[in-house]
Amino acid sequence: MSKQFKKIGLSGTFKDLKNDKFIKAILDTLKILNIEILCDESFINKNSYLQEFSSTDKKILKEAELVISLGGDGTMLRNSKKYGMNGKPILGINLGTLGFLTDIQTDDLATRLTDVLKGDYLLDERSFLECSLGSKKSKSLALNEIVVHSGSVAKMIQFSLFIDNSFVYKQKADGVIIFSPTGSTAYSLSGGGPLVDPDLKLIGIMPMFPHSINTTPILIEDSKEIRIELDNYKNNKDSELSFDSQTNIKLKKSLTITISKSKHKLSLVHPLDDDFFSRCRNKLGWGKSIT
Repeated sequence: MSKQFKKIGLSGTFKDLKNDKFIKAILDTLKILNIEILCDESFINKNSYLQEFSSTDKKILKEAELVISLGGDGTMLRNSKKYGMNGKPILGINLGTLGFLTDIQTDDLATRLTDVLKGDYLLDERSFLECSLGSKKSKSLALNEIVVHSGSVAKMIQFSLFIDNSFVYKQKADGVIIFSPTGSTAYSLSGGGPLVDPDLKLIGIMPMFPHSINTTPILIEDSKEIRIELDNYKNNKDSELSFDSQTNIKLKKSLTITISKSKHKLSLVHPLDDDFFSRCRNKLGWGKSIT
């Protein structure tokens, strides 16, 4: 039995009438448990019936003991940076589609949520990735992945890859994905990368459509530093840097990008029966017949 929560922040970034019944079920559960509800402004703007629970982001950061993220993985990623990196544990309730980061589904919602709020939960700590552009540290962080890409479809950039100052290779590719264990089920998975147990402390490196048949994903210890050097190759002038596909930065033609694990952590709250491989099996259809 862990700590019971008495003051909860609610945050979501959508407006879909079919989800109203689930949001109201969550509100009813919180009220029955005499939990104080703090709704952030962006969520209220899309759901006016939440007005009575209106709060500011600042108050949620100061007072909430837990933030419940309502939506899909995109919502969870935004809330991980808005609240999670500032020390607030987050529980994800999936009102989206795939939802690898959101544990509680709409089936048996009230019972599973009640168990968590009463103290039956697991805490799971995840690391963010950070980067520097030249000598300047970027303010943006990534929970899933940082991607250097050409900025155009079917257009290659050229870069040199270093790990802890050791030269690895020079490559032409559509880009390169630097991913965390959390991000192994995101963009990396779509590109054919490995699934990584989130308990492992590592960083993955995966070129996107490399102009080589000998380039494979690389997994390294997360204490190591990755350096990507963009040279004066003609296509590099249009390249971009992406953080979780939510923040994009235009890059110069010739630039050094340094990526490493951030000191910032995210605490995810899971139900007691949470299991990474069960999630993969259910969401990715492992073992299901193709007919």
